[in-house]
Amino acid sequence: MYPFAKPLAFCLLTAFCHAGTDPTPDTRPSTPSPPTLTQLEERLSSLDAELGRLARFTPRRTAGSIGWSSRGWKTPDHSEWAEIRLPENTSIDQIVLVPILWNYADTGPQASGFPVAFEVIAGAEEDTEGKVIARFGPEEALLPRVAPLVFPIPPTPVAWVRVQSTQMSVSDIDNQFTFGLSEIMLFSGDRNVARNKPVRVSSSPQNWGGEAISAQALTDGSTPFLMDSAQGKKSRTYLARFPAKRNFRFILDLGESFSVDEIRYHSAADVRQHIPLPKKVEYGLPRHLVVEGANEADFSDAVTLLDYHLSSIYDAGPILVQGVPVTRCRYIRFSVPDPYKVPDNENRYVNFSELEIISNGRNVALGKKVTFPLKGISNRHTKSITDGSNNFGIILPIREWMKQLARRHDLERERPLLMSELNSRYTRQKRNLLIMYWTAGVLAVATVLTILIDRILRMRHVAKVKQRFAADLHDELGANLHSIGLISDVAQNAESSEQWQTLSRRIRDLTERTGTAVRHCTNLLEADDLYIGLTTDMKRAAQRITTNLQHDFTIEDESYLEQLPPRTRIDLFLFYKESLVNICRHSGASEISTRLAGGPKETLLTICDNGKGLNGQVPPSLKRRARLLRAKLTAETPAAGGTCITLRLRRRTAGVAGRVSRVGKNRSGGIK
Repeated sequence: MYPFAKPLAFCLLTAFCHAGTDPTPDTRPSTPSPPTLTQLEERLSSLDAELGRLARFTPRRTAGSIGWSSRGWKTPDHSEWAEIRLPENTSIDQIVLVPILWNYADTGPQASGFPVAFEVIAGAEEDTEGKVIARFGPEEALLPRVAPLVFPIPPTPVAWVRVQSTQMSVSDIDNQFTFGLSEIMLFSGDRNVARNKPVRVSSSPQNWGGEAISAQALTDGSTPFLMDSAQGKKSRTYLARFPAKRNFRFILDLGESFSVDEIRYHSAADVRQHIPLPKKVEYGLPRHLVVEGANEADFSDAVTLLDYHLSSIYDAGPILVQGVPVTRCRYIRFSVPDPYKVPDNENRYVNFSELEIISNGRNVALGKKVTFPLKGISNRHTKSITDGSNNFGIILPIREWMKQLARRHDLERERPLLMSELNSRYTRQKRNLLIMYWTAGVLAVATVLTILIDRILRMRHVAKVKQRFAADLHDELGANLHSIGLISDVAQNAESSEQWQTLSRRIRDLTERTGTAVRHCTNLLEADDLYIGLTTDMKRAAQRITTNLQHDFTIEDESYLEQLPPRTRIDLFLFYKESLVNICRHSGASEISTRLAGGPKETLLTICDNGKGLNGQVPPSLKRRARLLRAKLTAETPAAGGTCITLRLRRRTAGVAGRVSRVGKNRSGGIK
């Protein structure tokens, strides 16, 4: 398989991304990475720019030869072939196969009878078997196509070339499998060495075709296309009009002698702008054309280069390419003994786009001066004869023209795949962008909610701090002030100076403790010298507050009590102090009993007195402290009278309270 063959669809989208790079040799198989969106867009831009510079597919509109087609078959696997014979071994380096075009109503022109699979066999003069120099299969996906198939080969000397089908396609003429081509070109450099060479074919159509379908049409140089280069300045066609009795000729001065080997006459019949055409398709074509070459200006040494007769419309075409014996000459004279005659008058016309004089593949007539020695001839656009342009733009060399048409086919087949991939990427990008917008919206809402929740939590924390501040201030300072009042009352009745001094020291200690509590009332954990231990502090508080009361204090499982978090122990102590203060102030009790029991699951505090009772109403200060502890508080009236207050503190709740207290410690500082 040759490298020019069209790659698969994925390769069409990835190969350009790696073009121009030097791959590092690697024996490991590798898969090309898919191109990025930027690479695809750049490829589309460069592809469209290149398409704008390439020759376009412009089909012929006049009558002419179609090409050659084999007989029809019911199955595609029959082998049909066409073989071109060269007069001698000639080195060729490129082969061009031009398809027959069929104009479809829905899709326009498409190849008809072009093989799905074929091989090219070539041999030298003495080689009757030959060898395969190119092979194409269904995997190349050659169809559908409009363009010629162009493939280079290593320079190979051949005397004959055979194109042989291995899988035919359906012809739209009779819906049978056929093999057909419009033209076969064999290039040696810029020269088509197959032009006008004899052709042998395996079969011919049986029911149709006539002169339009013939083997020799494969090398007549005529294709289904007009030369539309889409480049350069457009040119008007040359037109000469003269009476029937007037002869027509003009002389072209090449400026110096050249070895002329080919003449190309570009017809103007296909470039008429009117729709429908007001003239016949062969309008302006000479029936008889004579071309002479000379080195003397008076043509005293004239040599006939071409004597061409237009026998039928099938001999005509957009470009009449005629080889001539290699002749060295400077002056070229064109004579038209039998010009085109308009049916409704006696005037004669010569109409064409360009004349090319070829020497070694180069047009040596480009820009050269043309003179008209005869009088009585109306000439229009005489500069168009050698300006190198036609109605579509500049005139290209035949090899370059075929190459550009083939390249356009490749690019036009790649472009839909490229656009499909780009549209898929754009759709995916829009979807991702939409997801991003929704994500951004959700994040924005989440951010607002987070801010609001944080604000609510902060407000709740502030409320808790205020509540704790009020509770601590009330319970600690209230109990201390109550103790100071009680001790002061006792001190007034002191029986000795020693007792009075002891009571005054206790008042002094309570005063200092109260000052410390004031400084740290927002977080009593910061008062390192305020609390010693839960049981010790509770006993001391009971001694201070219940000075004149009988008090029974019982502690069980003290080891579990010391495992309580510091904040919990302080809150439990303050609850106990507030309970004692309420008993002393309001109950009128003379006896108090306290039971503090620790345990693995809960801590139980029971305070009983023999006072007048609460009638089921728990003081708000105790309820508040119970809420801070997240404990269960109950108040009962025993049968003997008085009140029993029970506080149940689960260990799990105590742990949570400890964590909350630590958070409070981190967020708020003490009063200094």
